[in-house]
Amino acid sequence: MLWSASLETGIPKIDEQHKELFRQIDILMDRSQAARIPATLEFLGKYVVKHFGDEQVLHATSKYPKAMAHKQMHIAFIAKYKEMKSEYETAGDKLTVVLNINKICVGWLKDHILVHDKEFATYYKAINN
Repeated sequence: MLWSASLETGIPKIDEQHKELFRQIDILMDRSQAARIPATLEFLGKYVVKHFGDEQVLHATSKYPKAMAHKQMHIAFIAKYKEMKSEYETAGDKLTVVLNINKICVGWLKDHILVHDKEFATYYKAINN
């Protein structure tokens, strides 16, 4: 999962966190790093909660009108993450399990960043300039 400039929101703290999420998902997808999958999944679980919390603080302090809808997307992803982690714990690092995690994480993150986070970033930058 490669980071690209097209994913930047222009909010440095959020962009740095997004880059770290991409880096961790890359580790998760690297079959030569299979022994690290449990630790990486654990890290991702904690990290997305922190990242989502940081975003939600920015939403609240900027009075973002779509804050509640955005928060609901975060809650839905955390639930999906828990399902992925449970599937991994039950089935192990089978290729199909890892590919499913990849599909969900990459697809959700790219869509969320490119659409919803960028929409917030546009709002945030407009009220802070």
